[in-house]
Amino acid sequence: MLFTIAVIFVVLASFLLIMVNMYSDYAARKEQDARLIANKARNIISECEELLLNQSQLVMSKTLVLVLHYRIIRALRKRAIDKKSQDEVKERIANEEKIIADLKNKYQESNVFKAPENDLQAISQLRTIRRLRNILKSELSFGVPLNPALINKEDRRLYILVLKVNISNLVQKVFEMKRQKQFGSCRQLIEKGLQVIKQAGVKDGWFTEKEDILTGLLANVNSDANPKSKEKKASEEADANGQSTANKDDYDEIFGDKKKW
Repeated sequence: MLFTIAVIFVVLASFLLIMVNMYSDYAARKEQDARLIANKARNIISECEELLLNQSQLVMSKTLVLVLHYRIIRALRKRAIDKKSQDEVKERIANEEKIIADLKNKYQESNVFKAPENDLQAISQLRTIRRLRNILKSELSFGVPLNPALINKEDRRLYILVLKVNISNLVQKVFEMKRQKQFGSCRQLIEKGLQVIKQAGVKDGWFTEKEDILTGLLANVNSDANPKSKEKKASEEADANGQSTANKDDYDEIFGDKKKW
């Protein structure tokens, strides 16, 4: 009898030990998942705050600013999983909601285009725009509380902004190459710019102005680069090929994939 009781006790003890271990593993996994969610939410908040601080480099519309603040709120609600930060989260959500209310009533739209001053700034702007378009796509799928038509309109604006950054930087390059008498590369870049403007099909005074400038520059370059000998023509072609190879990485970054999502 005592032996049977002892066996039963051992079995129960083993069962309880297994259950305790299973619960401990479950609690550890749950805590780890909560930490991962909280870390991801913090990263999202940091990214949005960084983008909002960079408005001096890239003009943002009212719709885009609202999307970023709504994204912050959604990330904050995920952070609420951590009980230690619930009070802080509630306070921050209330503050974000106040900011959104003020934005809806007071935000001043600006259509000023800030042209990049050099290649590095152009590439930085293009990367920022790419991030913003990805955020728009993500928030649209999550159901951001804004009219989807406004989101699509903003995506179109960002697409046009990509073209403006490209063309603005290209025109600067053309003038510099012309100054250095790199006529082969200059002609190649002008033709690329005119092709981009034509394919874009955007009816905008800014693009018309740049198209006129590039067309005039192309005629000017063709006149200046009129070869007087086969040797000079061969030299220009070698210059064009060499310059094209040297700048290939910059061109790939600036005239990379611009497919809409």
